[in-house]
Amino acid sequence: MMGRVIHTGQVVIDLTLRIEAIPEPGGDVFASESSMAVGGGFNVLAAARRLGAETLYAGPLGEGPFAEAAREALETIGVDHVGPVAPGDQGYCVAMTDARAERTFISTCGAETRGPVDTFDHLEVSGDDVVYLSGYSLADEASRTALERLAGRLTKARAGCTALFDVSPMVGSVPMSSLEHLGALGPVWSLNEREAGLLAGRLGLRVEIGDHGAVCETLASRLGIVLVRAGASGSWFASDDGLIRTPSVSVKPVDTNGAGDAHSGVLAAALARGVALPVALRWANAAGALSTTRRGPATCPTEKEIMAVV
Repeated sequence: MMGRVIHTGQVVIDLTLRIEAIPEPGGDVFASESSMAVGGGFNVLAAARRLGAETLYAGPLGEGPFAEAAREALETIGVDHVGPVAPGDQGYCVAMTDARAERTFISTCGAETRGPVDTFDHLEVSGDDVVYLSGYSLADEASRTALERLAGRLTKARAGCTALFDVSPMVGSVPMSSLEHLGALGPVWSLNEREAGLLAGRLGLRVEIGDHGAVCETLASRLGIVLVRAGASGSWFASDDGLIRTPSVSVKPVDTNGAGDAHSGVLAAALARGVALPVALRWANAAGALSTTRRGPATCPTEKEIMAVV
């Protein structure tokens, strides 16, 4: 039986700017390119849909022009919104990509952070589903409480679903108690290189940054199941069954914005389809790499394009 991908994070609006370099304080630059698109959690949802997975968005949507754009975008890709309607309009993220293809984000908080604490109390989850959790949900009290309630309910019910926890850069500042709540669910902790270092530091673990396999295994010894994503170097997955190193696909990146989202969405969809973990990791790495060859946030390749390079 095929499961669903259930996204509990935030859909926002991305205002993307392409610039030569981030200006110094007090500086002033012009963008060579600019665009506006639905982004944030939408990127993950779009990636999951590229693999044909049934996908639900359980986070809040507001009321206003940005929220309406988000609703229309979700409807266009075939994602049902099963979350609440919250006060105000959706927030937005200014995503600046420089000449090195590195991106810098400045975000606002909108309706996606104003859902009630019982946002997920009536969300039905089956054992075949993959529930996507975002570290950004832990950045404000209401969203944090709602996610902790969901994790507690699923843990108590022994729901048997797969939880994919994309920790985000928030892992360096969110309450440790919240990480412990989500950790009780036994999720796959998905981190990039920087986030892995931040979390290791908060846990008091000594790691050598750059030795991704060792970092992954060290984190897994404390957390259970850990995935460290290292861009062109590939990824490392550690659990009780050992360490899996998965190479990436060689590409020439032009925009890394949304690469992690493509990776997470494809991995979640593959697992929901019952694809074996080593294969799912190859698909996800390929999706993340190929997404960097296109400009914009929601640039996950099609399943056919992924299959052509794995």
